[in-house]
Amino acid sequence: MTPRCLACAILALAISSGSNATAKDAIDDAINSVLAVEKNGQGHAAAAKAMQTLRSATKADIPRLLRAMDKANQISANWLRGVIVATTQRDGELPIQEITGYFTDDSHSQLGRLMAFELLDENDPSFGETTIPTLVDDASLPLRRMAIEWHINKAKDLDDSTAALGILGTALNQARDIDQVSQIGAMMKEKGISINMQDQLGFIKRWHIVGSFDNKDEGGFDVAHGPEKDLQAISLLEDSYENTDQKETKWFAHSTVDPMGLVDLTKAIGPIKGVTAYAYATFTAEEAREVDFRLGCINAHKVWVNGELTISNEVYHNGISPDKFAGQANLKEGENIIVLKICQNEQTQPWAQKWEFQLRVCDETGKAIKQAEVEPEGF
Repeated sequence: MTPRCLACAILALAISSGSNATAKDAIDDAINSVLAVEKNGQGHAAAAKAMQTLRSATKADIPRLLRAMDKANQISANWLRGVIVATTQRDGELPIQEITGYFTDDSHSQLGRLMAFELLDENDPSFGETTIPTLVDDASLPLRRMAIEWHINKAKDLDDSTAALGILGTALNQARDIDQVSQIGAMMKEKGISINMQDQLGFIKRWHIVGSFDNKDEGGFDVAHGPEKDLQAISLLEDSYENTDQKETKWFAHSTVDPMGLVDLTKAIGPIKGVTAYAYATFTAEEAREVDFRLGCINAHKVWVNGELTISNEVYHNGISPDKFAGQANLKEGENIIVLKICQNEQTQPWAQKWEFQLRVCDETGKAIKQAEVEPEGF
């Protein structure tokens, strides 16, 4: 090669390298714009513009896009997922080794690893067939759910009840979604084994209740009625308060036998409207730790843990499910005090008559936190 031709080749290589670097930087900038999207719509315009750039992403960029999902919120993760799906339709080979490395590292995001699994399974269906059964205790809840479903179906196919119960027992201990736990419990019951769903899911079943206090015109939510005035000094045996009828009312013990820990205040106190009730429970923790408090409540409510407001929602009759509301709180070793405020409004429609709640204690995955076996006061 002549010196002139060599110089031309070097120049062409430099231009190509510079172009590749520029393209990489452009994609990185576009990814950062997508990551900046927030729930309130902030950053949406910039992200939409960035999506034009991400149309040039190739299959080689998929590992970068997956790693970006580690930093993404729910909205930006959905945008990145769309980019990855579109990218898979383009020419080129999937970087299987890098995608596999991402998938097998459970420190990556749940949604990112689910996306990686789907890519690997689409590339080779045998991957899913062999991998799904092993994910029963996976850190990614979507992946774990698939594995639990596999175990449920496996148990259905077995004629041997003992073998089926073994598989169901494994699934029960690792399941985190309430619907799957309930399904497994029902299947085990059919085979002669009853599961205490309250304990399995961490529902609090023993309460003390007092009521009712004023909530006319929905005006009681931010009013500190008697029990609320000193949440740390409540005496279940001695404290009495003046209720809406100007009569003395005191705490009374109430236990729920509902499998999902549902406390029906209409039965416990009465079918009254425009009122507020309080519920008190203790939770004896074996160690200090942060936990989730997950609440199902169809009425306006507040939850305090050791005097700290943990959950607060002024909503009425918008449906109930066990984990509809959640808050995090730090338990201390030993006894912890939980106080709920549940406000019933004055709507007269048949669907607006429920006055009830259910509360469970679990870790961030939904696994029940068991409390030390101490019989609560008054039972």
